Amino acid sequence: ERLKLHGSICVTCRSELAAMAAAGPLPQIGVLLLAVFVGPKILAAMPSIDPLMVIFGVFLLLAALQQLGFKQDSGNEVKGGRAANLRRKSGQEQQEQEAEQAAGGSVERLLSDAQRSLDQNNYSRAAELATKAVDKDPESAQAWELLAAAQKWQGLRKEAAETVRKALEVYEVDSPALRALAKELESTSSPAGDAKASAEKGDDFLAKRQYDLAWECYSRALEIFNCDGDLGKVADGDRDFFLQLTRGHATCAQQLQDWGPCRRSATVLLDADPNDQQALLQRAASNEAMEKFKEALDDARTLLVLDPKNKAANRIMNNCQQALRS
Repeated sequence: ERLKLHGSICVTCRSELAAMAAAGPLPQIGVLLLAVFVGPKILAAMPSIDPLMVIFGVFLLLAALQQLGFKQDSGNEVKGGRAANLRRKSGQEQQEQEAEQAAGGSVERLLSDAQRSLDQNNYSRAAELATKAVDKDPESAQAWELLAAAQKWQGLRKEAAETVRKALEVYEVDSPALRALAKELESTSSPAGDAKASAEKGDDFLAKRQYDLAWECYSRALEIFNCDGDLGKVADGDRDFFLQLTRGHATCAQQLQDWGPCRRSATVLLDADPNDQQALLQRAASNEAMEKFKEALDDARTLLVLDPKNKAANRIMNNCQQALRS
C-alpha cells in the first residue's frame, strides 16, 4: 500500500510538473527553490512525517495557487477582450459613418464631380451625381441644369424635359440655362440639329488630341441619324454635316488604331467620293492592319494614281505585295 501511495504521488507530481512547464518558467523556478531551501528545513522540523507526503502537499498548494491565478487572469482577459471588442465595434461604426459621409459629399463637391463627368462624356455618372445634389439641395439651379444636360446627352430628351419642367414649376428654380434647355428640348429639330452640340464637343476634343473622347462624341452624333452609314437615308440638307461627322469619326478611330470602325467610316466617305485621298489612305491602312492585303493594295494603288509621291501609300503597297507573295 505504501508503494502504491508513493506511485500515485509520483504520478500526481509528474502531472503537476507538466502543467507548470506549460505555464512558463516562473512556476518551475519556484518549485526548485522550495525543493532546495524550504524542503530540507521542513523535514528537519518534522522528522516523523513522510517526505513524499510533504512534497505532495507542496505541489498541491502550488497547483491551487496557480489555478487561482489562472482564473483571475482569464477573467481579466475576458474583460479586456470585451472592452477591445467594444472599442473595435465603435471604431468600425465611426469608419462606416466617415465612409458614408465621404460617399455622399457636400453639394459643392457633387456639383464639381458632376461637371467633370459631363466634360469627360461620362453622362451616366454625371446624372447620378447631379441627382444626389438635387436631393441634397432642391433649390440649386446648377444641380438641375447638370441633371437635365446629362439626360439630354444620354438621348433621354423626354426625361430631360421633365427634369427642367419639375425644376421650373414644382421647385420654382429659375435660371437662364434652365430656360434655354426648356426651349431646346421642346423644339423638334432635324437629326443634324440634335447632333450639332455633340459634334462641337467632338471638334473641341479632336483639337486637343483627346481622340477617345472625340470619338465618343462623333459616335453619339452619328447614332442620332440612325442610318447605319447609308447615305441614302440621310436628308440632302444634312448630307454634308453627316459626312463631316463621319470624317471626324474615321480620324479618331485611326489615331486609336480601332481599325474596324475606321474602315467602315472611310468606306462611307468613299461611297460619297471615290477619290477622297484621306479616306483612301485610312481604308488602306485599316485593311493592312486587318491583314486584308489585297483590298489594302487596291486602295494604295488608287491613291498613288491620285498622288504618286504619297509615302504612306508606297509603304502600304510594298508591304502588301510582300505579304501576298509569301
